[in-house]
Amino acid sequence: MKKLLIVTMIMLVILTSSIGALAEDKLEVGFIVKTMANPYFTRMLEGAEQAAEDYDIDLNWVSAEKHTDTSGQLNIVEDMIERDVDILVINPAGPKAIVPAIDKANQKGIPVIVVDTTAEGGDIESFIGVDNYSAAVQIAEFSAEHLNGKGQIAILEGVRGHSTAEDRMDGYHYVLDQYPDIEVVASQTANYDRSEGMRVTENILISNPDLDFIIASNDEMALGAIRAVKGARKENEIDIVGFDAIDAALEAIQKGELLATVENVPDRQGYVSVEKAVEYMQGREIEEEIIIDCIVVTEENVDQFIK
Repeated sequence: MKKLLIVTMIMLVILTSSIGALAEDKLEVGFIVKTMANPYFTRMLEGAEQAAEDYDIDLNWVSAEKHTDTSGQLNIVEDMIERDVDILVINPAGPKAIVPAIDKANQKGIPVIVVDTTAEGGDIESFIGVDNYSAAVQIAEFSAEHLNGKGQIAILEGVRGHSTAEDRMDGYHYVLDQYPDIEVVASQTANYDRSEGMRVTENILISNPDLDFIIASNDEMALGAIRAVKGARKENEIDIVGFDAIDAALEAIQKGELLATVENVPDRQGYVSVEKAVEYMQGREIEEEIIIDCIVVTEENVDQFIK
């Protein structure tokens, strides 16, 4: 009888320990973004970390070195698969280039959610982002109205071939092509980089001395354009708009150096991505596409967005 009691107690201890160990296991979300060199993704990380805290999960956040580092991102995804994370959230460095990595995750049974930039293949559970086309239409309409429908515009493009960049370009042209007296005199990529934005703008200014306006597809390039315009002493002749509403851009609006930007809530995108990853792993049905609204930020409303 004593032996039976002792065995029973031992079994209860083992069972209790096992249950405790299982209870301590947290859901692990692998979150992979293009780069942390851009403050946009710092804000996305803040949102993701807040969701991880709210939902009590482990967040494994990793980035490639540059927006265009598709091979580096592929290696990161493969490492995550080897770690056997529960679910992946990916911000693709290349819509086509990421497909083999998504396929590998599919083969391993690891669900994938895509954020901010779309993927052109593989099975994904949800896309979470903004409607870059509609947001670009908003900022282009703002720009055209500011010019009273007449003037020379230069566009600083993002990374060509990426859905984000291409959607923004389509949105700009949808609006600007409707204005016969607005001429897009230059449209060049500066790869979302501040230094490139400055260099490309300097070259554009040399070729287009009568330029009136610059539309930059992100704030980093817009800030580079501001430097170039100041260097050419044309800050009173050329207005500039950006995209992303990073802190430095908001400060530039307050100073009167930047006319406007677009708030596309990367922190909200990060939060919702983690939230939906949790819901999916809990067996709940999640939306195939979640679009988050954007807002044009000007001197009139910039104070609402300053933290």
